[in-house]
Formats: sequence, structure tokens, C-alpha cells
Amino acid sequence: MRVTVAMTALVLAGCSPAATSFAGTWGVDQAQCKIPQDLAEAPIILTDKGYDQHEAHCTFTKVTSTGAGSWKVEEACSVEGNEQSDTMELAMKGDTLTINPGPNAKPLVRCP
Repeated sequence: MRVTVAMTALVLAGCSPAATSFAGTWGVDQAQCKIPQDLAEAPIILTDKGYDQHEAHCTFTKVTSTGAGSWKVEEACSVEGNEQSDTMELAMKGDTLTINPGPNAKPLVRCP
């Protein structure tokens, strides 16, 4: 499974300090926030250095601000044991975050 497929199903070296505003746990709704990480439907846990979501574990290799509240992220991932590289875009608008790996991106809410 490619990481973009896992991220679309949810809907995620030199990070700038501004990048930390997207750090946190995110889900499509508050119900998803309660799902444990050992289940495929778990929320995504973002830090300024990478993310974890069930069996997807990624390290950000480059985070570039593309404007107020938006970033382009290059990542090195292990998804179900397979190594891969990918890119994604993060966009914050109010209390929502959109992770855009493709045409089916959905806004996520911050988990408590």
C-alpha cells in the first residue's frame, strides 16, 4: 500500500519552527480520534519531524512553507514494512488540516 493511499483513506532534516503548528493528532471526526493505533482506522499523529498512522511511519526529510498555513513535505516512509518516499501538502484553515496526497483529500479535525 502506498502512503498516499493510506492518507487518502483518512481523508500523512530541517523543519522550520512554523511547521510545528500542524503537530498533533488528527482525525476525520472526533470518533476517529478515539481509535487506537493498532487499528487501520486510527487517526494520524503528526510531529514537526514526521507522522505515524497505524502501520505507516514517516520521517519528514524536507518541510517547505508554501504560504501562510501551508507546507510541502517530502517524506521517507515505512508502510507495512515497505520503504518508500513520497510528498504531500499540508494546509491549515482555522481548526482543520487538509493533507493532500491526491484528489480525495478531506479536512481533518484536531483530536483532544
